[in-house]
Amino acid sequence: MTLLDDVISQASDGEATAVLRKLMIVAHRLGAASLLAWVKNELNGYEADDDLPSYRGPMTVGVQALITGPMGSRGTNVLTSHGIPEGFEGLFEVSFYDPLAGIEAFAQSSEGISIPWDPVIVGMYNRWIDARDVPFIQGWGVYSASKAVSQSRLRAIVDVVRTKALEMALDLQADFPEAGEPGGPTVDDPRVEATVTHITTNIYGSVTGLAQGNSVRQKVSVKAGDLVATLDAARAFLADSGVAEFSRVLTGPGDDEDKRGRLERFVHGVKSGTIAVAGGVASNLAAEGVIEISNQFFGWVANATG
Repeated sequence: MTLLDDVISQASDGEATAVLRKLMIVAHRLGAASLLAWVKNELNGYEADDDLPSYRGPMTVGVQALITGPMGSRGTNVLTSHGIPEGFEGLFEVSFYDPLAGIEAFAQSSEGISIPWDPVIVGMYNRWIDARDVPFIQGWGVYSASKAVSQSRLRAIVDVVRTKALEMALDLQADFPEAGEPGGPTVDDPRVEATVTHITTNIYGSVTGLAQGNSVRQKVSVKAGDLVATLDAARAFLADSGVAEFSRVLTGPGDDEDKRGRLERFVHGVKSGTIAVAGGVASNLAAEGVIEISNQFFGWVANATG
């Protein structure tokens, strides 16, 4: 039995991560960098600036809210994107950068997962309610809200990965049955390279983004005033606690001088280590990223800090 036979056999009903580990060996022996990058990303998780396969998002999900009304009354409601300003679609979307093992574990649990809205976002939604931009029960407001991701959505991600792995193994086996075996064919053979390129193109839609790997930092670009996109971009540089503090820097009161002062103190905290940065990101790089997206959010041309 060949390694491709093992992949095909396990892809039908085995753990998706176990299938990927076998496929990693195949990719190594083929010398297929693009295929290997996909497998590693699925096993280890994607970086914030990576191109995600479409099956990982962004995908539209429901938002469950705890609402409050007159006389301290409480209830639950489903929020909709109807009436929200352009650029805030991300409030009702999720993307999954996590290792596949984590997604697979949640998919097999008794419940789905929920991703809470930042309190700053809840306050913003309440302002839209007050302005009657979004439909809502008169006299009521949102106390907290979370994006709800069902088990079926999570299972679908795992199933797509398992199916992609199976398709790869079958396509390779059809033309190169010894692919993945010691001394077997490699991408130095143009026919093998063409097969692998076709496979990875079907995952990402383009081989360019896949070939970049995790070492290339793409330029961050957000629109002025787009808080959701700015906080999403900040997650490439900051840990969750740092993002929460950063949101207060962006939304605090005052003129440009006040904002620059808050930002300067925050950046100093990032550089000194008192503000938590994302795993694997150097503090100086995180500080530069924060300055860049802050300038874009506030619409400043010149750097806000030195």
